[in-house]
Amino acid sequence: MAEMNKLIESDSPSLKLKLSPCSKDLNRMELKMKLVEHMKFYQGVGLSANQIGIMERVFVMYSDVKKKEIIACFNPNIVAVSPKKTLMDEGCLTFPGLWLKVSRPESIEVEYEDVHGEKTKVFMYGLEARVFLHEYDHMEGYDFRKRANRYHLDKAMKDLRLLQRRRKQRAA
Repeated sequence: MAEMNKLIESDSPSLKLKLSPCSKDLNRMELKMKLVEHMKFYQGVGLSANQIGIMERVFVMYSDVKKKEIIACFNPNIVAVSPKKTLMDEGCLTFPGLWLKVSRPESIEVEYEDVHGEKTKVFMYGLEARVFLHEYDHMEGYDFRKRANRYHLDKAMKDLRLLQRRRKQRAA
């Protein structure tokens, strides 16, 4: 296994930057493999390059969690979103232990480049759409806490602090 990059701290300014299109000389296959390895190591369902300090507009995600199918999305764009939204618990590797109720479109149509630079246009629904939108937000410098309403965010932060206190007490 290659050396793992650490996850960037949640308060890092680099996570608040909107990323530019991928570098022309980027080794896409190498970066895809690195991101997949990190996503699996950190046990995520998606990972944006900037979460591990790589400032390229790309993320990897499970396009089918049950089948363990993974796609790499270089220079992604959202083409269309459904008006119907779904409220669901959402977590983030950048914020371990924090789970928020987040409302997102139920389905989306997206476009992205693959490792060969070929454009792909896909319709996504349910969890797949949610993961895509979550990772896309990372590249826009936006984190999922901003997608939660104040009540849900405050409750989740309180629950997380309580959990962390209990873990400290058990460790002592």
